Amino acid sequence: MSAARTLAISTASPALSLALFEAGRLVAQDHRVIGRGHAEALVPSIADLLKGGRADAIVVDVGPGSFTGIRIGIAGARALGLAWGAPVHGCTAGALVAARAFALRPDLATVTILLDAGRGQVLHQRITRDFTASEVLTLAPDAVPQTSGEAFAGAGALLLATPPALLIHAGEPDAADALLLPAAQRALPPAAHYVRPPDAVLPL
Repeated sequence: MSAARTLAISTASPALSLALFEAGRLVAQDHRVIGRGHAEALVPSIADLLKGGRADAIVVDVGPGSFTGIRIGIAGARALGLAWGAPVHGCTAGALVAARAFALRPDLATVTILLDAGRGQVLHQRITRDFTASEVLTLAPDAVPQTSGEAFAGAGALLLATPPALLIHAGEPDAADALLLPAAQRALPPAAHYVRPPDAVLPL
């Protein structure tokens, strides 16, 4: 990461995940599974992490994941970017989970990401080591295909009736793993990546 101080934010899952990088090195992080309450916790948590300082650039998780969580993260990142005069870029939830899997298993060529989609469903995506990614599918847990030798990662794997034989990790997207992403994968537009409409809709 070229900026002197980069703040990474992920609120697209039940986790509130923050990381601060300086000169390409992780110097502080806050990763907690809180379920709900991201809107109330985000700004105070960032203030605690930065100890009243600011960042030169921001990377935010654009999803897929929780509709509300994605919006909270992007809105917070954009507001801080405007206040600090800092550029804001995006990365995907799947890429963050894949980055951790590839770091844990350098021999992996491909990993299948499973995230909790809500409504008793999972988000399914295959990502290669060069971060070429398949389309994100929303599946019932019992409809997730499992082939022999296939590697899985992500908290959605815990929803499957039959656990994957090869589960690299079952974590939520972690902002600290933004450092593991190729530069292009943490320089996406900060625009929400939804895979279905929100649960709540405005009345006509």
